Amino acid sequence: MSLVECQVVSNQLQNTVVGKRIVKTIANQNPHSFVWFATEPQYAFAAKEISYKQAEQYDKLLTGKKILKANVLSNSNYLYVGNRALMFNTLSTRYYGANDKQPKRHQLYLLLDDGSALTFCGSLGGPLFLFEVGEDGWAINFRNDFPSVLSDDFSETFFLNLIKNTDLTKLQPAKSVKCFLATKNRIPGLDNTILHEILWEAQVNPKSVMAALGQDEYKRLYAAIKKVFPAVITAGGLDTQKDIYGNFGGYVTTASKHTIDKPCQRCGGPIVKEAYMGGVVYYCSKCQPFIKN
Repeated sequence: MSLVECQVVSNQLQNTVVGKRIVKTIANQNPHSFVWFATEPQYAFAAKEISYKQAEQYDKLLTGKKILKANVLSNSNYLYVGNRALMFNTLSTRYYGANDKQPKRHQLYLLLDDGSALTFCGSLGGPLFLFEVGEDGWAINFRNDFPSVLSDDFSETFFLNLIKNTDLTKLQPAKSVKCFLATKNRIPGLDNTILHEILWEAQVNPKSVMAALGQDEYKRLYAAIKKVFPAVITAGGLDTQKDIYGNFGGYVTTASKHTIDKPCQRCGGPIVKEAYMGGVVYYCSKCQPFIKN
């Protein structure tokens, strides 16, 4: 889940579930090998036997408690309940009103005191940690101080130094721009879901060799990151991603599955889709030229 998705989810949770009390908790009803439960940091991403045992504590720790607030820290959603926070960042989060048909399958189900419910599920898995938090709001002994791309600390100087301090000739599994920006959690919150909008804005090809770009391209990448992230959040997410209500976001994408073979909004060239690095990339073949050397 990108930082954009996390922030949109957090904003919506603040408006729907905060202030309500959890009256029923069902954890791990449909076990998933890559959904991890943990009540203490030492159990984070543990073997499934340990994870599933940890899930047995969620009912006791959550039921009867009021949801105090929602927040985003280090590209994870924090839903504060008592002295703990439910941390998640990749699972699909869905809110159901009291009269809505609620799903039978989920990894975590929270029934609220007004009859509404919050569910978490996902085919790709992810964490559902329930850690104690300190006065600063962070999970105790489990934090990442990498600055949010939305913060002033994520400055142009910081971004250029990140590039400078990375051996771009040894990027794996490829030496490309996509590999640098959207793998290894190098920039938390920047993933494949928002990558193509950033690269379209910067006029940079996702397959271009990162080391072959110049200072001008690097600065355009930074400017695009700082422009696209807040714009997508303001619009309630990308038009390719669903929110907690099951609705698509309002940000109209320029390089996505919705724009394949359509003219580029900037130059009129075709938006193409190509298989790359085990996934796909979208870009304008005219104004996002491939740079190899």
